[in-house]
Amino acid sequence: MNHSETGFDIRLTGNILSFSGNLEKSDYSKIDAFLKKVDQTLNADTCKINLKRLSFLNSSGIRSIATFILGSSKRFKIQINNDITWQSESIPTLAYLRPDRIEIMS
Repeated sequence: MNHSETGFDIRLTGNILSFSGNLEKSDYSKIDAFLKKVDQTLNADTCKINLKRLSFLNSSGIRSIATFILGSSKRFKIQINNDITWQSESIPTLAYLRPDRIEIMS
């Protein structure tokens, strides 16, 4: 299952949701719908989100991912690239929102 548009790709393989490219949109409704479908389809208790190849994500995109994670009953392991500033500064904050369900890995 995947969602691709010019400049980025989101792909679900097993229980791994991988993001790649540059994701800078003003309207995230298609991505929100895709993430909702992922949550409904994924049978695993844990979802691993790999952001290591996502070069850029604007604040609307971060909110979209946060909404997906906070609205789910699953546990999340989020892989980040510490060399990408927005990832190392923004994503660890999500773990404070649900420390029992979110783990940040680099």
